[in-house]
Amino acid sequence: MAAARKTLIAALLLALVVAQVAGAYDYPLDSTSIREAYFLGQRYDEKAAKFLAQYIQRPPLPKTGPHVAEIEIRTPFEQVVLRSRRHSLGYSAQRAEQDYAARPDRVLVRVQIRLTPSYGALLPAPPGSSGVQVRSPDFWSDFSFRVLQGSAITPKRIHGAPVYGPGFGPSSTLTGAEVLLEFNAAQFRSAPVRIEVITPDHQHVAAEFDLRDLR
Repeated sequence: MAAARKTLIAALLLALVVAQVAGAYDYPLDSTSIREAYFLGQRYDEKAAKFLAQYIQRPPLPKTGPHVAEIEIRTPFEQVVLRSRRHSLGYSAQRAEQDYAARPDRVLVRVQIRLTPSYGALLPAPPGSSGVQVRSPDFWSDFSFRVLQGSAITPKRIHGAPVYGPGFGPSSTLTGAEVLLEFNAAQFRSAPVRIEVITPDHQHVAAEFDLRDLR
């Protein structure tokens, strides 16, 4: 009886360790991890939604100024899930492995910025002039972005793109921007990471993700 009990306890402890490792930051991805991410991306159920929700935070709308609406971290594992989700029709686990092999391992940080009534697409005209000015589509470059894991991690590349509302050409309206920070996956470790966005009006918006719990 005692021996059986010890065996059961050992099995439970092993299962706990495996579960903890399975939930940690996963890099580089092996074939098993890629296939697991692929099949997760093919699911459209509560499990898949709950998984993806861990990687994104939505800060509240400020009283004034621009709205940093979403801050997302995309690990190599989550990127395979997202690719599988976007290419559900005819997409295979083998193709998921090929797509992963064709890209260098990277971590992406995505920041969505939305304009607000107090920080809109139109700017007041300079004193002494009439009319209004249109906000520059690269307004996002006036924001500062920092990613920290103990010390600051420098991105390999930062790219931003304006987001427009309904309409085409002159009738379309600037509504915000998407900013993508690209890092080498080896720059990160299985530990908490903090992402900070500093707006032109000196708001400090932050999101924290624990890569000990995220793959």
